[in-house]
Amino acid sequence: MSTIEQTTSEVSTNGLSRRHFIQAAAATGVAIPFAQIFGGSSVGAAGKVFKYAAQAQEGPAAPWMSKGGSLGILNAVGAWLIDVAPSGKLVPSLATKWKGSNAGKTWTFTIRTDAKFHDGSALTADDIVYTIKSHLDPVNKSQSAGRLGDCTSEGIVKVDATTIRFDLKKANANFPFAVASSNYGLCILKKGAKGDESWVKTMNGAGKWILVSHKVNEKTVYKRNPNYFDKAQIPKFETMEQIQYVSQSAAIPALKTGKLDAIHLLYGNEADTLPKAKYYKTLVPTCGGLHMHMRCDIGQLTDKRVREAIALSLDRDAYIKGILGGYALVANDSVMDSFPTADKTVVQRTKNIAAAKALMAAAGVPNGFKVTLQSWKRDDIDKFTQFVKSSCKEIGIDVTVDLDGSSGGGARWYAYSVYPSVKGSKVKNKGEWLASEFGIAEWAGRPTPDEYLAREWFSSGDWNPAYLDAPELDAAITAWQSALTNGAKKAASSAIQKAALVHTPIIVAYNEIRVSVTSNKVKGVEFNQQGAVYSTGQNA
Repeated sequence: MSTIEQTTSEVSTNGLSRRHFIQAAAATGVAIPFAQIFGGSSVGAAGKVFKYAAQAQEGPAAPWMSKGGSLGILNAVGAWLIDVAPSGKLVPSLATKWKGSNAGKTWTFTIRTDAKFHDGSALTADDIVYTIKSHLDPVNKSQSAGRLGDCTSEGIVKVDATTIRFDLKKANANFPFAVASSNYGLCILKKGAKGDESWVKTMNGAGKWILVSHKVNEKTVYKRNPNYFDKAQIPKFETMEQIQYVSQSAAIPALKTGKLDAIHLLYGNEADTLPKAKYYKTLVPTCGGLHMHMRCDIGQLTDKRVREAIALSLDRDAYIKGILGGYALVANDSVMDSFPTADKTVVQRTKNIAAAKALMAAAGVPNGFKVTLQSWKRDDIDKFTQFVKSSCKEIGIDVTVDLDGSSGGGARWYAYSVYPSVKGSKVKNKGEWLASEFGIAEWAGRPTPDEYLAREWFSSGDWNPAYLDAPELDAAITAWQSALTNGAKKAASSAIQKAALVHTPIIVAYNEIRVSVTSNKVKGVEFNQQGAVYSTGQNA
């Protein structure tokens, strides 16, 4: 086995380390069968309707436009080259196998020939090539283009009817994850189809579920796809209904009265109030959660000492224990912390008010200042902003919390008027994600840190809300992307972690343990990090 294959196998098999899962279970006191999360059979309720609560949409469930809240919809109707199971492991889907060569710059995928779109037409290698190229075409303004990194349209080659080759601009041992279901917008389109909002009318995918009806931020109804190419994965439910809630807590009464079978993403301490005799929990440790950025180019947070002071004002362990009920893992202001390659010798930040005040004095603001923290209203964001507000008060920073609580709050917060982030643009604060001086975005978990690094942390990343320009961080990220051995990845991770602490462009205080609750009347339901429903006996 080549170094590339070994590295890919290691990352795809481990994903988030099993040590993290064991820690999570121990921290929350959950006795849950290992197989229920990391593999084993799953028995659905045949012949029944499955109804579950999901997050509200922040944008259309369209491949070129999709954002949080629509992930579950795409995961239901779509199919990808590779699937990401609840464990984070890569499993074959439209691609039956894949292999890296040319020192990680070339990836070759073998494509199955028995897949069909919901309209009955055959899904071919031409559709796959078209789909990936459609995201890379700037005319389409795909928000998933950045996920493809160093892949170019010229580098996508159809070798024959069952083989596709990707010739990358530089080595990337994790490229298979870039075209997997964790990158939800890259579900395969029929050649010639548009992946914009018009696609939502039919959602002609090749996934396990076929669209019946869809009403934005209310309900999406599906019927199972009897012609799904993996017969072992054909849903055992006849129909599935996804009901969207702005607050998952508001769905609890419907769960208790039997109007819902499950709630995807519920606060752990709220899940603990439900009787074990009637409901079971599934836990998915992730590297996802809330990322709080601080603009490094304009405003009152440009001094890295101030940003570090804010980070040192937070009692992360107390928040996880008291507010999250233990359903999270402490993080150290880096997206590398959750992964097996992280440098565990890097000292974890803890609350230190004396050190924070000293930094504030050194930065010339011993008495603090006023600043506005912006985002959109959602249960976890609401709680975290109050935590930040009270923490900052201890070091003299007066935080005004501004959360858009309107029905379109999420969509407005993630407005793309300044997309992509442009290095050195000094764009004015417009009260939205990529333009706010001090803001919070929610990131779904990813099986590798590559997308976070390329898009959020790199100085020219298209989703860089902090507008940090740090050459040493860029160099460390580039080293990670081209690293082909586990040792090289650990070295790059260490450099990224240390640079992140030096500059503190983004505070990552914790990583989510995603909690879902399901009625005991429905057995064996699981959700992956993006909200895809698994209830069909998949071995992860």
